[in-house]
Amino acid sequence: MGWSFVRGLMFMSVLCVGTAARPALAQSVGMDAMLKQTGYAYTTHNATTWSVDLSRTNIGKTRVIVASGSGVLVTFIILAKKAAIQKTPQLMETLLHANHDIDYTKIGLDKDGDMFVRIDIPLRTLDAAELKQVIDQVANASNDLYPKISAWVRR
Repeated sequence: MGWSFVRGLMFMSVLCVGTAARPALAQSVGMDAMLKQTGYAYTTHNATTWSVDLSRTNIGKTRVIVASGSGVLVTFIILAKKAAIQKTPQLMETLLHANHDIDYTKIGLDKDGDMFVRIDIPLRTLDAAELKQVIDQVANASNDLYPKISAWVRR
């Protein structure tokens, strides 16, 4: 191995370390640009979290949260807080069926007991068109689900 080969390896190592140290900034800059391209008005909460306020026929005004981290974009709506949910076997069965029936989404209860509708997607291949589609899918799935669960949920 020649000295130039070793210098080349050192340069590549420094380049890789420098690039890896800035993922949150890169995600933030890229996500702001993509959110602008969706045409939606949005709010930036911090370097990795944004929200889009939308309105749908069944759920009315709702907030779609967009959060990035570890190479994944999580887009979700909290459909109901724990205190507003009357947990019954019928509600749980309805949620299980919705998980099967609605494509690309996860529907369930989070660690706090709140009901969510969400989509997780890798950031690596995400563009503005897909981001808009994911935001719409979460909002539309929530809107479609709400009439099926409204007997057990207060909003």
